[in-house]
Amino acid sequence: MMKNELIDIRMDDVLCLLRLNIVKRNGNELNLYCPKCDVHKMKGEGHLYINVHKNTFFCHRCGIGGNALQLYAWLNNIDTKEAYKELVQILTKGTKRARKAVAEPTATYDVNATQTENLAPVEQRDLVYHEFLKLLDLDEKYREHLLSRGVTDTFIKFKGYRSLNVKDERKRKEICKTLIEKGLTLEAVPGFFKHSNGEWDFVPYNGFCIPVVSLEGMIQGLQVRIVGDTNSGKYRWFSSGNISTGTSAKNFVHVVGTFNEEKYKRVFIIEGALKADICSYLMDGELFVALPGVNSSHDEAVQIVKKLGLKNEVFIVFDNDIIEKKEVQEAYERLKRKFKNEGITATRLAFNLNYKGYDDYLIASKIRGECA
Repeated sequence: MMKNELIDIRMDDVLCLLRLNIVKRNGNELNLYCPKCDVHKMKGEGHLYINVHKNTFFCHRCGIGGNALQLYAWLNNIDTKEAYKELVQILTKGTKRARKAVAEPTATYDVNATQTENLAPVEQRDLVYHEFLKLLDLDEKYREHLLSRGVTDTFIKFKGYRSLNVKDERKRKEICKTLIEKGLTLEAVPGFFKHSNGEWDFVPYNGFCIPVVSLEGMIQGLQVRIVGDTNSGKYRWFSSGNISTGTSAKNFVHVVGTFNEEKYKRVFIIEGALKADICSYLMDGELFVALPGVNSSHDEAVQIVKKLGLKNEVFIVFDNDIIEKKEVQEAYERLKRKFKNEGITATRLAFNLNYKGYDDYLIASKIRGECA
């Protein structure tokens, strides 16, 4: 190897060196017990997700994510410079060793890169998802969950939240057939895939979907809220990227609310599409831009604010775990710098520390009859 030659650190290289407890595999995506926050967990899903094909990871409890090099550095408590040097030495000399072993793997992680990478234009996705949602219902348990978060039945219907747990394959195929008969094309639309006999189907999820909307008001994709037994719950993208005839979803940024120079001329940056919907509703329609995660889609959010022409009145409102979690603090600082580089001043919006999320604070304020 030449002195200045760079080595591409891939996720499969790192997974061969780190002994991680893999719970299950769904195509290219692995679910694992996180060595940081799932140390004593013995059953159920883990909080750590790795996409081998995309070379990315994210822990939903720790709130940290990145590429393969950053994963290796994070789990070994070293910086990326040291991690890179160590990995280069291991990979170029063929050394095989595992550091800070957690548990023996419970599943393999073979890479399947045959998924459809071309994403349908947003105009096509918008048409398909609009008609698709009309053909679905909302389970009562999900309706009750939404009502408990401060919204109304009218709001739920307006937003298009629908259940995706359609277990009957025949019913799913019939829904797809109906969409095609309406003249819609399901090709390259995340969540849909084609069977070997040519019939279209979609991936069912045990949860309800949240339409993720662009600045122009078009549905880009569907995020799924899994309502389980854990306090934090789970979020997934409505995606079929693990199937050869399917398509992966991307980390779309969600925009909700009103931008009006006479009434509102400010924007709130928050994590999570559902949280943005709820906060905007409780604040009389103010504008929220939702990141898929605190570490995700910073550039897209900045570009949206640039399009709005704002130079200030930009408020970043992350959950109060920013007080304790260094990774969330770092994500906030990175986002703030990106705004600054574009000549935009972004400020953190602090709220009562008794509440984890800004939506929780607004719901409590509404109950007390206070002005948020």
